[in-house]
Amino acid sequence: MTSFRFHFRPPTSEVAASGTLFVRIIHNRKYRDVRRDYGIYSHEWDAGAGWLRHGVSDPARAERLREIELSMKTDLLRLEGIVKQLSAAGEYTVGDVVAEFQKTGEADTVLSFSIKTALDLTADGRVRTARAYRSAAKSLVKFNSGRDMMLCEITGARMREYERWLLDRGLQMNTVSFYMRNLRALYYRAVAAKVTNPTETNPFQDVYTGVYETRRRSLDRADINALASVEKKLPSNHALRPALLYFLFAYHARGMSFIDLAFLKKTDLKNGSIIYKRKKTGFYIEVKVTKPMKRIMDSFRAATKYSPFIFPIIDPQMSDYRIQYESALNRQNKALKELASMAGIEKNLSTHVARHTWATLAKRMGFGINLISEGLGHRDTKVTSIYLASFERSALDELSVRMSRAVGAA
Repeated sequence: MTSFRFHFRPPTSEVAASGTLFVRIIHNRKYRDVRRDYGIYSHEWDAGAGWLRHGVSDPARAERLREIELSMKTDLLRLEGIVKQLSAAGEYTVGDVVAEFQKTGEADTVLSFSIKTALDLTADGRVRTARAYRSAAKSLVKFNSGRDMMLCEITGARMREYERWLLDRGLQMNTVSFYMRNLRALYYRAVAAKVTNPTETNPFQDVYTGVYETRRRSLDRADINALASVEKKLPSNHALRPALLYFLFAYHARGMSFIDLAFLKKTDLKNGSIIYKRKKTGFYIEVKVTKPMKRIMDSFRAATKYSPFIFPIIDPQMSDYRIQYESALNRQNKALKELASMAGIEKNLSTHVARHTWATLAKRMGFGINLISEGLGHRDTKVTSIYLASFERSALDELSVRMSRAVGAA
């Protein structure tokens, strides 16, 4: 009989910030303790339950405790698997269990590897990608009856089962693709890090990883001009004015994403250009500061006098930048809907429309897809083609209507 239980070791002195967790492995009345690198505070541990105590008020800390809890559950699942394998092989000792446990490492399962990768990405400022990886991993665990999955278990057959499971729950193809693309990225990161060995065939080759872009997500020239004209009607202190200026700046800055705009720093301005790293891809982009961009930045100069940021979206005096950004994004999209109504635009206006609009108008002006792709900071032109697909469909629709009108009384 082998058992496992987590224990908490308090900090050795008042100076120490936190204590540590270790898992005690008991077999044949002998035990070994294996330390885990999950630093927690004394008030976060329930000694009676032998588990974490939740309910902390700080959102960032609460999220970290959830990640630690998932890692603890993964540890226990891994130990159960090791004991089953050792039992099938014959006699074993507690030392054998510990040796196998330490050999397997901490990141050989989908969930644990996603957590480790997410922490690295978050440290690099790529919070959205980190959250996408965790979301996809958690979905796969749910499909696997709540159990973590070894990375080596990611096979073509398993992914096809997972795809059917997602579709049976009524998920749209774009949502299925979201999970599959993020799991694929995680899988190849693990292969590159030599955490797992690659399979002979691509496990994701028979599942959907495409993107169907919603139609008419871009504005035409009349729409963007109507929106720009709204600025002249708004008083300088109008509540919607900042949202309008952010949208127009994003358009002029080659379709800059709202997250990149929010975190733009004054130090990113160099010799008449903005040089910034995209949060989504980590690529560096250089954008020439045009007159409209400079005018918009100058209009916020007083509001950001003591801030490192160009725009007053993120308050540097507040610690949780992620929550600030998400709140700002929500406010921005709500404001854009009001602005669209004021401009007489019937299309659904959101922060991402600025990016689609820049790409679409560039295409209509005759610029090639390679140049547009480089301007948007895409990894390859396939992504740009998806952006422009809605424009192509709109143009064909317009052509169909005109050709119909040319015949009879259509």
